[in-house]
Amino acid sequence: MSQHEAPRSTLPVKDLLSGDLADLGLRLLAGRAGLDRSIDSASIQRPGLALADQTERLRPGCVQVLGRSEIQFLNQMPGAARRDLFDRIGRIAIPCIILAHGAMVAPDLEQAAEEHGLPVFGSPAPTGRLAESLGRYLERSLAVAVSVHGTLIDIYGVGVLILGESGVGKSESALELILRGHRLVSDDTVTITRAGDALNGTGSEVSRYHMEVRGLGIINIKDLYGVAAVRERKDIELVIRLEAFREGKDYDRLGLDEKTHTILGIARPFIEMPVGPGRNLSVLLEVAARHHLLKRKGYHPARELAGKIHEAMGKKR
Repeated sequence: MSQHEAPRSTLPVKDLLSGDLADLGLRLLAGRAGLDRSIDSASIQRPGLALADQTERLRPGCVQVLGRSEIQFLNQMPGAARRDLFDRIGRIAIPCIILAHGAMVAPDLEQAAEEHGLPVFGSPAPTGRLAESLGRYLERSLAVAVSVHGTLIDIYGVGVLILGESGVGKSESALELILRGHRLVSDDTVTITRAGDALNGTGSEVSRYHMEVRGLGIINIKDLYGVAAVRERKDIELVIRLEAFREGKDYDRLGLDEKTHTILGIARPFIEMPVGPGRNLSVLLEVAARHHLLKRKGYHPARELAGKIHEAMGKKR
């Protein structure tokens, strides 16, 4: 498989003020000089004990979110101790601090933030919603991405990534699946990002919903068949490689082998499907998706049959 992986990215703190997080109502309260600091982790840290004279617990590169308990603790600290704490925090390579629940920045924190160029934001959102929305945004923005030559299609709710050499029939099979009521995500090039254990695939904005069919040229699936025939993105659950049938190659005939295909460190069930005259690939791909759904529910027909055969052999003995 041809893959082109991008290096893990960083995000400048100033991007938190973009429209993507408008629902959080973030406002810059202090530390404007540090807006070019970099966020390199999608994890959100609640400082907790780090505010109780254990600043070594603060993780560099992580956004720090202060909720009601942290803010109340800081407000009860003696002024000199609080000032010393803020000075030490300012010297740590954390990207920024966000105060939840509409809390205002304390004068000594504001002074330390300005001196050290540490951005401090305020948000009216409660701590839980703030951390959840910000975490999702950072996961998308910092995710490692890989571009794969293939076709991604939603078959019965299963994201199926179809791989294979050019001309093997990926696009033609996908087109027939669309005619059978399934949905195209991307043809030719699929961009895959990892979020936790999920692999999410989409197409480029330029070529989204377009497909190249030999003899016809470029067609637009959304224009031809409507919005119900496409979707913007889909999590990948199954990988199928189409390849021209090769005489002598040992293809799995029973389905007892549990092969996997790894993308960005995540393994997905993998099927090698030989292409030959008379094989209806779209039907076979549908069956593969249905079969995957059954196995996900715990039903494995090949193992069940093998068990019955072993049981019958035992009775004969």
